[in-house]
Amino acid sequence: MTIAPQHPVHHVEIRHTTVPHTQAPHTPTRHTPAPHPTSADPDTVLRLAYREAGDPAAPPLLLLHALGESSLSWDPLLDDLAALGHRVLAPDARGHGDSGRPGQYSYELMTADTLAFCAALELHSAPGPDAALGLHSVPDPDSTPYPDSTPGLSSTPGPDLARWPVPGPASAPGGLAVVGHSMGAVTASLVTAALERATSPAAGTIPAPSGAPARVTRLVLEDTTVPRPGGARFEPFDEPGHPVPFDWPLVNALRAQRSDPDPAWWADALRIQAPVLVVAGGPDSSVDQADLVRFADEVADGRLAEIRVGHMVHDEDPEEFLAVVGEFLRP
Repeated sequence: MTIAPQHPVHHVEIRHTTVPHTQAPHTPTRHTPAPHPTSADPDTVLRLAYREAGDPAAPPLLLLHALGESSLSWDPLLDDLAALGHRVLAPDARGHGDSGRPGQYSYELMTADTLAFCAALELHSAPGPDAALGLHSVPDPDSTPYPDSTPGLSSTPGPDLARWPVPGPASAPGGLAVVGHSMGAVTASLVTAALERATSPAAGTIPAPSGAPARVTRLVLEDTTVPRPGGARFEPFDEPGHPVPFDWPLVNALRAQRSDPDPAWWADALRIQAPVLVVAGGPDSSVDQADLVRFADEVADGRLAEIRVGHMVHDEDPEEFLAVVGEFLRP
């Protein structure tokens, strides 16, 4: 949206540490960039920007934006969603908006970033030593601009979320609701699956840093689900000859992952037990609507709402989006 923002930008710093893997990660096909190290540089501190509204003591609601967007796309909706009784937080994903541009991009890294973001802001904390999980959060005492990191950008698969050792199930009762649009919907699904596996007696192999929520209580996927094996192909784009408000290398890194996703993503997402609302954009959307219908039908507690305005649902019809999502989020 090209309107003046209503909410100031805040910053928080997070840090990932190297974690050994016990199994080989998903093997990319020829459509995926050549393999890179599976964890971020342990010395890298990433500053994430975010906007916020609502009572800090209220149940948290996390809004994850689409590729190429930022928290600004959610800004007009923050107060309305906060009025439903939530502390609403909308972070800028790595490489987007006012967040850092580390040059490494994957859905695994964005999922780990989101969990670390929740831990840093203590969104209904769950116990567990950071060192055992490989994620650390570093509170940021100020909001000074974060400089882009070193040159030499590369796309990186990122941490292998399904294979990190974690302590026993989280015991804290708190959770959060998550709304994700497009790229953010993929991340939201992976975060939800990760937290559910962390609290499952049969799990023990996903990252949930101390301070992270114990679970996701409601999940909203706006016109996208996790990619399924054999689904849509996403060919690489040529870099434009003009500046863009995000780090360009992330585009093709994430498109490659959506073309050749880890099969575990779809399988794990279908095991999600939290209530799921899929908001479909209808026939004018660029997204395969059949996949949205299939996911809503096959996930344990799913439902689908269609708002026929295309892919940018909450931009094009914010009133209907708020009505549908607001009804779903009510206890």
